[in-house]
Amino acid sequence: MFQIRSKAGNSGCGARADVRIRTWISVPAAIVLLAGLFGGAGALSQQSQEEIKNALDRSKDIVAHLNSVIQFYRASTQPIQKAGEPNDVVYRDQAAVLSAQVATFAFQSAKAEAEVRGGTVDIGSDDTAKPSAVAGLQAEKKQVAGALDLANAMKDALQKIISMSDTQGGTGLAADIDRLQRSVPELQSSNKTAAPQLLTLETARSSGVSSQGIVLFDLFEAKHQLDILLKDNDDLHRQALDLRTPLSKVLRGLIQEGQQLSQQAVNAPAVPSSGVAPAGASAPQNIGAITKQFKALSAATVPLSQEIIVLEESRSNLAAWRTSVSREYDSIFHALLLRILVILIALGLIFAGGEVWSRATNKYVRDIRRRRQLLIIRRAVIGFLSAIVVLFGFVTQFNSLATFAGFITAGIAVGLQTILLSVAAYFFIIGRYGVKVGDRITISSVTGDVIDVGLVRFYMMELAGSGTELQSTGRVAMFSNAVLFQAGTPLYKQMPGTEYAWHELIVKLNESANYAMVCEAITKEIQKVYDGYREVIERQHMTVQNWMQASIDAPGVQTRMQFNGGAFQLWARFPVQIRQASEADEKLTQALFELMAKNPEIKSAVASTPVIQASVRG
Repeated sequence: MFQIRSKAGNSGCGARADVRIRTWISVPAAIVLLAGLFGGAGALSQQSQEEIKNALDRSKDIVAHLNSVIQFYRASTQPIQKAGEPNDVVYRDQAAVLSAQVATFAFQSAKAEAEVRGGTVDIGSDDTAKPSAVAGLQAEKKQVAGALDLANAMKDALQKIISMSDTQGGTGLAADIDRLQRSVPELQSSNKTAAPQLLTLETARSSGVSSQGIVLFDLFEAKHQLDILLKDNDDLHRQALDLRTPLSKVLRGLIQEGQQLSQQAVNAPAVPSSGVAPAGASAPQNIGAITKQFKALSAATVPLSQEIIVLEESRSNLAAWRTSVSREYDSIFHALLLRILVILIALGLIFAGGEVWSRATNKYVRDIRRRRQLLIIRRAVIGFLSAIVVLFGFVTQFNSLATFAGFITAGIAVGLQTILLSVAAYFFIIGRYGVKVGDRITISSVTGDVIDVGLVRFYMMELAGSGTELQSTGRVAMFSNAVLFQAGTPLYKQMPGTEYAWHELIVKLNESANYAMVCEAITKEIQKVYDGYREVIERQHMTVQNWMQASIDAPGVQTRMQFNGGAFQLWARFPVQIRQASEADEKLTQALFELMAKNPEIKSAVASTPVIQASVRG
């Protein structure tokens, strides 16, 4: 839409006629009216008018370009990088400033083009009419005056409609541009967006694996966002070029026409003093209309050119920023790989030391109990050192770690109290008076040999039998270590270093028996059997004394005469090796049988078959 003004003057009569028409008409109608008013001589060429019309008929492209500019501006002002070098803040500030300039130039160009499309550009002529044309122009003036009255009436009617439509919201390109500009009020604000605080790379390099991994991921995201900004920058550059190309073509045409008209004016013959042009001389072209049209179109073209220049500068800044982030990404990535390598080497050294410890223990430590204790200590030391290496390698924020560990510890204490009690009992089991593999123990009325001791439970092979001999039942009994802390559930085991138990012999005697002679003979037989393994028992006894650092009565054969159930009986108590207890009992039985077979007096003194039994079961 254009606003049309027409001027006509009468230079020959010393008077000047000035007629102006200001109304809203379509582009084709404006072109027709211009041609009618100026007779084709004072207007732009038909080809130039068509080029202007085609160049300006692109509202959708302009709005789409402004939307892209707004998106690019907001993406450029958003925090992109969380960790980096101080120069990254400069890149970010420069990107924000350049994107704001791009948006400013884009809106300037769009508004200027909207004004051209809206009809605020004057296209007219200030040429002086020839004296011979005054009469025709006077008649034309009356016609224009009538057209002016009609135009004023149309203007009043249209103004009422426009006022109603304005209350409901503007339409058209200018209204769209205004709405888009209001959607980014920060462009009009003088407050500068504060730059985000960056985590320095030196801090990141000295952090743990977890912190470095987070920084590496942030830098990767920054690279991705910068790639998107570079692509958007290139798209905007292409859109700006597409918008500028048709306008530049029209401007070049206007410049050529202006140059031609200027050259014609220079070469035109002078007008005689009579005011009558020579025969065959053409009327001067209207160069004023070309000048006004050039100013209007250049107001839209120049900001586009400035926008293109700023976009090229912005691309250089973004590319330099992208290169800087890539170097920082590579630096953190190498630091992360180096830290992981150091952790792996440290863990490898720990496990290698543990393997040397294990082999040395198995080779040089002969005592099975001591060997097991050393291996358990090895496991604890390796686990502790591995945990320390992993902890210091992966975590550096120990303040938050301490808070988190406090909550975790409270939850574990409540939910895993039985397991924790078992773990605590484990250290009592492997202690000085604890249980080791191979011990024969009795717990909860179950007797058996210990076959494994774990951190939270131990296992024993169940034994059962009658008399002095116990045999495996083929079952494995499993007990939680926490059973040690249960009231009413005692645990019995051999004293450390001892492998012997006590058996007893009961022989009932007749009333007429020679008690002294029978007791002496039976005691000698028991002593003979015991002498066969006495050295082993005494050696174990010495070991216990040295271990306890206290004097203990040496084990040996003990005999007593008892009066039980209305009769006399001989009670004898003697130690036996646990693993050979049945053999010792068999030898004693054989010895007593041979004694009674050789000595009839002893046989007649014995009232019933002697009984051999364990003093303490298990």
